[in-house]
Parts: sequence; C-alpha cells; structure tokens
Amino acid sequence: MPAWGELRHGDAEAKPDSGFAFQPEHQANAHAAALIDRVISGVAPSRERLRAFRVLGAARLMMGGILLGWFLLTEMAPAHASHRLGLWIALGYAVVVVLQFVLSLSTSRGFAWQVLAAVLTDLAGYATLQFLAGQPSREFILSYTLPVLAAGVYGTLRFTLATAAAVSLILLAQALWMLSGSGGFANPQFLGVGFVGAAYFAIGVLAWQLSQRLVRQEERARASEIRAKRQLAINRHVLLEQPDGVMVLDATLRVETANPAAVRMLGLSDPNSPETEPVLLTGHPGARVLADAVRQHAALGLPPAPVIFDGPGGLRLQARVQLLRQLPGEPGYVVFVQDLREISHQIQQDKLAALGRLVAGVAHEIRNPLGAIAQANQLSAEPGLNDVQRERMSALIAQNVDRLNRIVEDVLDLGRSTAREGIDLQPMRMLRELATEFDHEGQGRVALLADDEAATLHFDPQHLRRVLVNLLGNARRFASTRAGAIRVRLRGTGRVRELSVANDGPVVAPEKRAQMFEPFFTTDSRGTGLGLYISQELCSRYGARLEYRVRREHDPKAFGEFVIITTAALESRP
Repeated sequence: MPAWGELRHGDAEAKPDSGFAFQPEHQANAHAAALIDRVISGVAPSRERLRAFRVLGAARLMMGGILLGWFLLTEMAPAHASHRLGLWIALGYAVVVVLQFVLSLSTSRGFAWQVLAAVLTDLAGYATLQFLAGQPSREFILSYTLPVLAAGVYGTLRFTLATAAAVSLILLAQALWMLSGSGGFANPQFLGVGFVGAAYFAIGVLAWQLSQRLVRQEERARASEIRAKRQLAINRHVLLEQPDGVMVLDATLRVETANPAAVRMLGLSDPNSPETEPVLLTGHPGARVLADAVRQHAALGLPPAPVIFDGPGGLRLQARVQLLRQLPGEPGYVVFVQDLREISHQIQQDKLAALGRLVAGVAHEIRNPLGAIAQANQLSAEPGLNDVQRERMSALIAQNVDRLNRIVEDVLDLGRSTAREGIDLQPMRMLRELATEFDHEGQGRVALLADDEAATLHFDPQHLRRVLVNLLGNARRFASTRAGAIRVRLRGTGRVRELSVANDGPVVAPEKRAQMFEPFFTTDSRGTGLGLYISQELCSRYGARLEYRVRREHDPKAFGEFVIITTAALESRP
C-alpha cells in the first residue's frame, strides 16, 4: 500500500491522519471510514505525490474541456442528432473538475476523499457522456485511462482492480446497448471490449506496482534525509561547543567552514555567513605560518609536528593539520587550533590540584606520628617511671621520628627525581645484587628468570634500583618463605620488553587496584604510601609504564605481579 505517512501536527498521541477532513466520532462513521480506508490508502501525501495529483487534476481539466468541445461541435452540426443533455452534463462535469482542482491546490486535507471523488466523478461522467453520445462512441474509450491511473497510483490494489473492472463493465454495457439495435453476440464489439478491459487491468496493476516502488524510494529518501539532517545538526552543535578551533580548508587553502573558536583565534571573517566572500587563509597575517605548514603537509605527504605561531591580539597558538582524502571532489584539510594560554592555564590548574592533594596527604600522614610523639613525650615526663618504661617511650619517639623523616624524604624525592640521561644497562647484574640483599637466609626465596640475560634496558641506574627496591620490598612483605616465592623475570631478547616482579602472596583486591598507584594509599600501617607512586613516576620519565597484573585470575593458583613495560614494548604495539 502506498505510504503517505506524515503525522498531524498537534496530535497528542501522534496518530496518523487517516486522510479524511473530519475524523468519525460515532461507531458507524468509524466503520465507514475504515471501509474507505481499505479502498484509498489513508494518510497525508508527500509533496511529490501531491504535486503529481495536481498534474492529474490539470489533465482532467483538459479532458473536461475536450468533452465539452466535442458535444458543442456535435450540437452545432446540422447533420447530427441533438446532444443538448450531453452538453449540459459535459458542462457540469467540467465545473466539478475545476472545483476539485482548486480544492487540491488549496489544501491536502481529506486527500483520500479527494482521490475517491476524482475517480468516481470520472467514471460516472465518462460513462454517462458515452451513453449519451450514441453512435459512434469509441472516442470515449481512452478517457477511462485517467481514473484507472489515479486508482493505481493513489489507491490500494483492491481499489485498482475494482476500478478496472468497473471500466470493463461500463464498456460491456455500452456494447450490449449497441447490440440491442442490430447484430448478435458474435458482433466484434464484444471482442474489442475484452481487449480494452484486459488492457485497463494491465495498466492499473502496472501503475500500482510503479507506485509501490516509488513509495519505497520516497521512504528511503526521507529516512536518509532525516539521518543526514540529524548528523549535520550534531556536527554543527559539536563544532559550536568545541573550545578548540576547528577549520576545514580546500586544496587552494580557502576556508570552507570554521567554528567560532577558530574565527576568533585567527581573526577570520565568518566563512559560514552567506554574505561573506570566500576566505583565503594566506590573506590573514596571523595565519601565514599555518598556511606554510599546510603546504608542507601537501608537499611531503606526512603530518608535520604541531605548528606554534602568534595569532592576532598577542595570542600564542598551536595548530595540527590532517589531510582529508575521502571528500567528494578534491581533497581538503582539517586544522585544529589551540590557545596555548588555555593549555598552560589548565596545566597550572592541574598542578595546583595535584599539589593540594599532595599537601592534604602529607598533612594526614604526619598527623599520626606527631600525635604518637606528643603522647610519648607527655608520658615520659610522668614521675615514677622506671628505666624500662622511659626507654620504651624513647624508642616510640625515635620510631615515629624515623617515619616522619621517611615521609619527608619521599616527598622531596618527588622534586629531586628529575629525568636524567638514561643509559643502556643490563638489569640482570643489578637484579643479582638485589636478590642477594633481599634473601638474607640464602634459601633461594628470590628466583631470577630471563629470556636473555644480556638484554639491555634504557634507564638511569639509580632510578631503576629505587624502583626495583620498592617492588621487591612489597613482594617480600606479602610472599611466603618458601623457595621461589618471589619471581623476577626479564622478557625479551636483545632489548628488555618487560620486567616483572611477582610473588605467591594474595592478590590485590579488585576495588583497590585502581588506587594502588595513588600517593599515600597504603595497606601497611608503617608505610608512607608513596613507594608505588614514585616508582610509577620514575618509569614514566624514561618512557616506560608500571602496571599491576593478575595471572590466572579466578583460579586457586592466581598470583599478582608488577610489570615494567619498557619503551621497546610500547613502540611495537599497534
């Protein structure tokens, strides 16, 4: 069935318009509307189909004029019989067609009624005029093409076949009426009616099939148009809300589109305004360096490094250029422009926020040792204490002072541990020394494994030693005392890809894994919570990354390991 699917505006339930001007209120009217809806597809038409219906109305006007002229000429001819009644009926038909055509031009409401009225008017008018014309009346046979086409294009298949059948019955009745005067059933008139009726059935079905295909194409086109408009609106919203400048250039460096941020940063005329002439990037002094970078991109075919240049009003800008090869027509460029002052301001804000968290963490960490020192000092001043009790108070004070000193040292190391010039070292030598240091009893508690013992790692020796000491210290605290409880492994040949430190102790709970590299997060009452944080910072300064992994998770033999992923492994990842 053809889909003329539009929704009526203002309908709270979004029900489709049935195509009738007035909706039925009573049950009987509802049944009548449902019956007609099976004959004429009942929702509002699209613009294209409404335009085609108006063209059909113009053809009906022309046909009405021809019929009126035919009866007028036959009335004026003295050799023919009078057709005064046919003249008046032809005139009435022409008036009705004019009114229907004016109605179709003025409104699309009740479209189903308009189509049904047009088909019924044509069938009744042409049949009446054909009978009144008498002999010869074969000129009227082709006029039935219009109602059959209208039923096929705008109606259901059932209505189309019914219209073609009605035309065949009209022609058959005409043949019977003519036969009553002379001849018999063998008269060739019946054979012609059969051929014409079959032709009208074929025309109606063909028109209905073409109409269905056209409706499906219209639905797909309408859906594609809605998706395109929606995507365009989303893209426009994203560009308008984007704080960075986004600009699209064609092959001649003319600005095709730019968001307000790019217009402001580069001092361009708004290229999106219809009154604005095409903006050439090289015509703006603040964008000439950017234009040179785009030309370099086109010449070398490689994305250049971010371009830093001075924009209008003393702005310090940074731009990145990307080539757009898949555009229709010639290729173009998309340019992302950033205000370095905004970036610097954001970095400063992040630093201040990090500093605030660090200060809050330090204040929280030193509060407990200071409280213990104050309490021990107060108790040591109490009279009547023996030497053992005083020695215990002194040991407690010394222990907390040492803890405070370690907190201060760790915080100072955050500032002192600046990136140095790393060297290609063989970590296996350092690991053997540390294994001896962390395995005092010589029970083989620390096991060393390596794919290649001569593999090298680009790192500063002192910083690598500090990272390994932190990782081995954590492993020793949770591992058992059996041989091989702590496993240190080097993966990679020639160059170290991963350096892992694992232990057979319990794995870190999933809810704590996201916090374990944050400063001052610790599960040890005597720890400062800065060891893993400092280790991660040291690794990042040499292009490496420190991660925590769980092997064989959800298995009784699951174990955790800290893994240093080196630069060689990160660069080889896709």
